[in-house]
Amino acid sequence: MTAHPPAPLATEDLPSDAAVVVVGSGFGASVTAARVAGHAGAGGTVVLERGREWVPGDFPESFGEVRSAIRSKSNPFGLFDLALGADVDRLTANGLGGGSLIYANVMLEPRPEVFDEHWPTAIDGAVMAPYFDRVRSVLRPERVPEPFVEKARPLMDLAAVRGTSAERVPVAIKLTQRPGADDDRPVCTGCGNCVTGCNVRAKTTMWESYLPMAARAGARIVTGVEVQRIERCALPGRRWSVVGVRRARAASGRIVQTPFTVTTDTVVLGAGSIGSTSILLRSAAAGLGLSPRLGERFSGNADSLGVSYNTGSRRSGTGAKHSHMPEVVVGPTITAMLDQRDGAGGYLLQDGALPYGLAEALRRVLGLRFALSKDTKVWCDIRPGGCPPGCGAIEHSQVWLAMGTDSSAGRIVLDRRDHPRILWAGSGSQSVYARQLDDLRALSNAEEATFVGNPRRALLQRGVPAATPITVHPLGGAVMADDVDRGVCDADGRVFDPAGGVHDGLLVADGALVATSTGSNPALTIAALAERIAERLVLRLAADDTAAAR
Repeated sequence: MTAHPPAPLATEDLPSDAAVVVVGSGFGASVTAARVAGHAGAGGTVVLERGREWVPGDFPESFGEVRSAIRSKSNPFGLFDLALGADVDRLTANGLGGGSLIYANVMLEPRPEVFDEHWPTAIDGAVMAPYFDRVRSVLRPERVPEPFVEKARPLMDLAAVRGTSAERVPVAIKLTQRPGADDDRPVCTGCGNCVTGCNVRAKTTMWESYLPMAARAGARIVTGVEVQRIERCALPGRRWSVVGVRRARAASGRIVQTPFTVTTDTVVLGAGSIGSTSILLRSAAAGLGLSPRLGERFSGNADSLGVSYNTGSRRSGTGAKHSHMPEVVVGPTITAMLDQRDGAGGYLLQDGALPYGLAEALRRVLGLRFALSKDTKVWCDIRPGGCPPGCGAIEHSQVWLAMGTDSSAGRIVLDRRDHPRILWAGSGSQSVYARQLDDLRALSNAEEATFVGNPRRALLQRGVPAATPITVHPLGGAVMADDVDRGVCDADGRVFDPAGGVHDGLLVADGALVATSTGSNPALTIAALAERIAERLVLRLAADDTAAAR
């Protein structure tokens, strides 16, 4: 079936006033916008996204396109926001749909024990259960079918050695035709290019789900606008002023930047852990009273990765060059997991797939790394009959992913340019990373492969055992808690006022709220928290309308 791409969601029309302003468009922001838009009242809801709208077909595929899609000062609309730090490296998304544009689609609940410490008493597994279900009813995850899990075989073998079994994961991807469903998108082709953006349209992003819901309910969605801070509104009739810059690319290619202000009664920050915390830090610097805990409890979700390089058999862990008609069926990025969690601790191991553009980059990085080593032969060179043309060490490689529970001891601060920076001395020396490394290495040994940890370290820090963690799941910074002395927001996402109570109409609804590692892919948790926050916000908006009508 041929899918008919929906009309673009974004508009150029940036209002100067709105009843509700949602900052960001990732899981938390999109869920909140979809649920609140029809209840905002006079002025409506506006969604502000700093990146641009990426439509399936626009996502980068080649190495050159991926490299050109990295966000920078001269390229503020790049899809990939990569920041390399002394303590933590991080990769997040930049575009309409936020992290959903480049996530691996996995929808897993955290273990109930995750909520036992550092979280508000009002939040636990039982309270969150209906909101997890609510998100699943929209995103409709499917378990990855058997034909797609070939690349996870070593993971399954390791599980058998441990006396357990690997599980197929639920992913928010259209993997099968759904009879009678109102979804004309194509079925996943198995190209393996999920994390550079799905050009097939099989992946269920916020752009494919909650954002159209928000638009149908009347929300106005504006791209190319970056919020810098929130201030008390000096004008009568509104509580808050949302202050930032709007960017556009002139015909000459130069980036033109102009300031903007939107006045509003309700601000929902959904710019992600780093983005929302940075906005609050700038707001505090401008005089807004906030919790002394602001910036604390940053977690990288104990993310790590490894590569089984140059295995004894051709692997299917490298994305296809042609997404619509893949020459090799890889399957989704992640298909299975080995659960090594114990209560609120431990970790998960998952198979991965390097999208084609990143595989080409890694081919160069690892080729340089091993060019002078004694192991210069690749397996396909010495196999009887050889391999197909174009096959090399990367085609004989497999990516493995891990995530789990770290100490959440990082801190987000602003540097002299007001840009976010993560401080976390000794972040890479936590025991969880050593345990993950042992298992990742075991997966490589079983494949007769050369084990490579963080590829950045392989190129830049050869021989250095301590790693700088890289996270694609940044969490915390404006965490929810029972009081202002322990967190930044309450259980409803409302921002605490150190003078007492909360700041009326100022909320956070994204990964910045998450008080600990989730121990699993956190997208479902973030979206479910936003569902709960939005539900309670709608009730308060209705109560305000009733009170105003009296």
